[in-house]
Formats: sequence, C-alpha cells, structure tokens
Amino acid sequence: MGPKVTAILVAHDAGAYLDRTLEALAAQTRAPDQVVLVDIGEHERLTEHPSGLQSVQHIAAPSTLSLGQAVQAAVRIVAPAAGDDEWLWLLAADNAPDPDALRAMLAALEISPSVSVAGPKLMQWADPEYLYSFGESMTRFGTSVELAEPLLDQAQYDRESDVLAVAASGMLVRHRVWDRLEGFDPALPAMDDALDFCIRARLAGHRVALVPEAKVLSAGRRAPGTALLGPRTSRGRRSRLARTAQLHRRLAYAPALAVPLHWLSLLPLALVRALGQLLRKQPESSLGEFGAALAVAFAHLASVARSRRRLRHERVLGWSAIASLRLPWAEIRRRRALAREDATAARRIGRHDIRFFPAGARGPSSSPRWSGSRSTFRCSAPAPLRPPVCCRSRTSARSGHGSGTPGRGSARASSGLPTPSRGCSRCSARSPSGLPRPASSCCTSPRCRSRPSRPGSPPRA
Repeated sequence: MGPKVTAILVAHDAGAYLDRTLEALAAQTRAPDQVVLVDIGEHERLTEHPSGLQSVQHIAAPSTLSLGQAVQAAVRIVAPAAGDDEWLWLLAADNAPDPDALRAMLAALEISPSVSVAGPKLMQWADPEYLYSFGESMTRFGTSVELAEPLLDQAQYDRESDVLAVAASGMLVRHRVWDRLEGFDPALPAMDDALDFCIRARLAGHRVALVPEAKVLSAGRRAPGTALLGPRTSRGRRSRLARTAQLHRRLAYAPALAVPLHWLSLLPLALVRALGQLLRKQPESSLGEFGAALAVAFAHLASVARSRRRLRHERVLGWSAIASLRLPWAEIRRRRALAREDATAARRIGRHDIRFFPAGARGPSSSPRWSGSRSTFRCSAPAPLRPPVCCRSRTSARSGHGSGTPGRGSARASSGLPTPSRGCSRCSARSPSGLPRPASSCCTSPRCRSRPSRPGSPPRA
C-alpha cells in the first residue's frame, strides 16, 4: 500500500489565488488522498471546489487563527496516523503546485526514507521562472536567512539537499512527526514558525530535505496570508514581528545559564539597533526594535518557558548536530556587501526614500521608481532618466536598453538576464554556484563606461 497524503489548504480571503490553487490540486498527477480546506476568511467564505477534488472536507474557523493553528484545527478532524507512511501537505491559498509536484516529492521520499520533512521549490507567482524561496537557515545569533536568492531558476540550487529548514508553504511532513512535535509553536504565529519546527525536528533526529523537482507558486508579500500577516501588513509591523520571533527563539534555544543574560540584554540591544536603524534612515524599524524587546521581555516569558520545555522533551541531539547547516560567516559578509551596494546604487540614482511611514502619498517625481515583489524589480522611470544598463530590471535587456558586448552579453539577453555593461568591474562577479550573478550596481561602478555621471544625465561615451 502506498503512502497516504492529506493536503491541508488554509485560505484567508484568497479570491482568485484560491481558485487557481484548487484547480492545481485537482490537476495533480498523483492526487492527495484527502483534502481539508480550512477557511479563516473575514469577508469571503469558500462555498464550492473543483469537481476533480475527491474526499474534500470544509472547516470554517475563526479569522484570528494563525497558519499553525489552522493546520492544527484540520489535523484534529483527520484520523490519527497509523504508520510512518502518512503525510501532511501544508498549502496556503497562494500555493498552486505544478501538476507533478506531489508525485516528485513522494518519489524523492521513497529514495530517502529517513527524511521526515520535505520542501518544494517555491516560485514567484507573477513570474514562475524566478525563484522565491528554496530552503532556510539562520545565523549564529538566530537571524533567519533565505538560502536561495530570488533569481532566474537555472538549477543553480538543485544540488542542495539537506537543509536546516524549509518554508511552511508546500511543506510535506510525516503525520506522526507533526503530532509528536505538536505542530508549529503558538508563540510564533506569523514569522519563523516553519524554521522553528524544522529545527525541533532536526534536534529530534529527523532529516529535513529539499526536492528541486517539485515546484509550488508563492505570491510572497502579496499573498492573502492570515489576519496576523498579510498584504496590508506595514513594513514597521513586519520588522517588529520578525524581531520578536528572533528574540523569542534566542531565549528558547539558549542554555539555561545564559537566559538571564539574554533577558537583561534585550533593552540595551534594542537601543543600539534602533540607533543603527535611524542611521540607515529606517525610523519605522527602530520603533519595532523597542516593541519587540518589550514584548519578549515581559509578555513572552510564559511562552518562552513553554517553548523551552517542549524543546527539552523532544530533543535527542545536541546543537552541534545542526552547526554545519547554519549560514557561514563568509556568506553572511557577502550578502551584507551586496546589500550595501544596493543601498549605494539606490542613493546614486535618486530613489532613496526615508521610510517614516509604511505607506503614504508621494508627489510626482522625476526619479526612477522600481516596483515588484522581493528582488523582482522593473524600472518605471521615463526613458530619458533610465540608466543605459538597468541591472535590476529583467526587462531592460529585452527592450534594447542594455549596451553589453556581443557574445556573453547577448546570451544573457536572450536568456532574460540583465546585460552587463562593457568595462564594468562588477559584472564579471560570480555566485558561489559558479553562474554569472546579475550585478546589483554595475550602473554605479566607477569603471563602468555606460554609467551616467549623475541621475538624468546622458551616458558617457
């Protein structure tokens, strides 16, 4: 008898996202044995589903539930696991899987029976050729980090297998492991819930792996999400939620003797980090630093104690078992250097905003603007102000704005990647996988011949 898969789909005012995801579920070449739809919408409620879906159960749950709580509500109405070959497939409303996604994950798990948590390759909803997420890790101090950069999927990450964690979207987890670990931590309702679950699974002796052959769409920050975290969540609130989750995990993972030291350092660290946010011209994040520190220091003490107790009962391995899966310092420094280059490029072309508010009216401006999700940027500047080589726009190479040399530049243009400028000192940089990396600031390199001398000026000869 083959494995039994229960797909749990959580929907919160999803609209067209949910319709496409339900159609994708019905089109699976290996259909799930059971589908549980958990409707936590505030304004829209699910009333029907495609006829191709079999064994569908509906649950109308309160709109205040988090993703983990909604999944737990679905697990309660499902029959208890009778063996290790029963799986839970977690999906959100914006997670439309490819037709072969479930079949590919089950095939990979058949080859590696020691894997208890598997994650697909998450692709951008607006442009399925580009990556959104593929594996997660954390730094030495507990900061969550995405392993894959949001670039064109050229199989550059397909060699990755065992990772520290996978995203909750599209996660395939053994039913017994989910029950044994008690699902996602209720103290992490919005951020780092899947990361914490996978870390606890690792410390309990289970493997967490990626399946590059399985692809699932994700709308990212535009996803319906939940009432706690959705498209209307401001940047300041997202920053506060992320920092709160990081500090909570730091206290939950720390040795018992180090917990008082970490607790005493919460407010001083918040002050230092808030000053740093102000220097980076991100005052809305500085407020979140104090909010997160105060919440964890006073409101989260009981939840931290419960998280520590749960981790102590489940753990069979030491922290050294996952040390090799953390992000190394060399990679952290490389990413920080790229972030600084992005910030420098933003200031030089005149599009740097001081983010005092999460949103607001902006007057007309002649500065170039960029739009898109995550790192998918498209230049909307008027043609006279557009840099000759738009390193951050995938449309520039196709629109004739690139001025790269024939050969490699033309190949990159035909593949949809940005065309590097001739003479640019950064365009020849390569990623750790050996593939050419689209330079994030080649238009601002002093050696770039096509770099405009100032925003709006004609290109150099």
